[in-house]
Amino acid sequence: MSPTQGDVLAGRYLLTESIATGGMGEVWKAHDQTLDRDVAVKVLRPDSAEDEAFAERFRAEARHSGGLSHPNIGTVHDFGEDEGTAFLVMELLSGEPLSALIRSRAPMPQDEVTEILYQAAIALQAAHDAGVVHRDVKPANIVVDDDGYAKLTDFGIARALSEAPMTQTGEVLGTPHYLAPEQAQGRPAGPLSDVYALAVVGYEMLTGQRPFNGESMVTTALAHISQPAPQLSDEVGEPLRTTVMAALAKDPSQRPSSAGAFAEALRLPAGQVPEHLVAGARSAVTPVIAGAPADLAGDQTLPTSVFIAPQADAAPGDGGSLDETVERHDTRRPAWMLPVAGAVVVLALVVVVLFANRGSAAGSSTPPPTTPVTTTTSAPTSTTATATRTSASRTARPAATTAKPVASAPAAKPAPVHHPHHPKGKGKKGGKP
Repeated sequence: MSPTQGDVLAGRYLLTESIATGGMGEVWKAHDQTLDRDVAVKVLRPDSAEDEAFAERFRAEARHSGGLSHPNIGTVHDFGEDEGTAFLVMELLSGEPLSALIRSRAPMPQDEVTEILYQAAIALQAAHDAGVVHRDVKPANIVVDDDGYAKLTDFGIARALSEAPMTQTGEVLGTPHYLAPEQAQGRPAGPLSDVYALAVVGYEMLTGQRPFNGESMVTTALAHISQPAPQLSDEVGEPLRTTVMAALAKDPSQRPSSAGAFAEALRLPAGQVPEHLVAGARSAVTPVIAGAPADLAGDQTLPTSVFIAPQADAAPGDGGSLDETVERHDTRRPAWMLPVAGAVVVLALVVVVLFANRGSAAGSSTPPPTTPVTTTTSAPTSTTATATRTSASRTARPAATTAKPVASAPAAKPAPVHHPHHPKGKGKKGGKP
């Protein structure tokens, strides 16, 4: 059934106000009549409840989030099912989603960005220590109160590292603008995938823009694999600038070694460059070529099945849907690969002809005629005939016309920090779907 105001779930939770709607369900403000306290209740959508895989993800959120205890993680109180309606009872958070703050205030003050990133990072480290990868870190899943205190929420598509993954081989879970390259390729998400996503959040807070955008969710996901990250301005101070850029490295081994290491780098004295992250920061802005870094650039297609999490905070142009599960198929290669492939084919033909002529010369006492073999290649803007002359004799004089080369295309709750720029006022209470 679809929940309505005034419904009581499990004879205990009175639904009083709808807060938000997301891909997995609807979040309500509710009153726990047993403990006499206000809570947030996430109710699984009726159509999603019929999908067993979706329902299992919902139950997994209860198991995984319920086992986490940290001041910067939204607490899960209870889970239940009532007449076919599955629901999750969570801490009712006071504040606003970071996504709303970014829309209204970005670029945000650097000290505030540093503090929010630090709190989110130590929350992630606590989750990773418990064997849980969030897999969907984004501004909408970070709630910030009026004192600048941040809480990480919505482990809805998280999974325990010790459990068998619920996804099939080649399936991707996440939100495209915050997908780590390895996730976009359908590889297992790990703790450093969360660190990458948090760096994207930091970049967005500092600039008001996401580092990777495409015309669709698929092209956006591909951009994380094939495009270098835009460099942050020199106006962004250290250690914030290098820490964020290093965490955007496409090779996980080039990123900070953990969420905790990311947090520690942010706590370096103002103006100090985290030298151990400089190489990673450089690699993040280096154009991607075949074979580097690691083996990420060698496979620049998305996996066959792509499960992209709907964005509850989707805005026009986000390329995301509010409450639809999107499954896309894409077999396109980046445009630069076509001319490179053409050049390789031309080179292969020349080599074959050379070896064929040499073989003929070796089996005959009479030197073969020096008939030129002409290979033609085409470029996007003009057509150039390239003549390659071959001869069995190593002392044969070169042809009078010099062949033009074929150019290949380039391939314990921390103390809240009061920020002078943070607006004060009455916070909004809410949960994240």
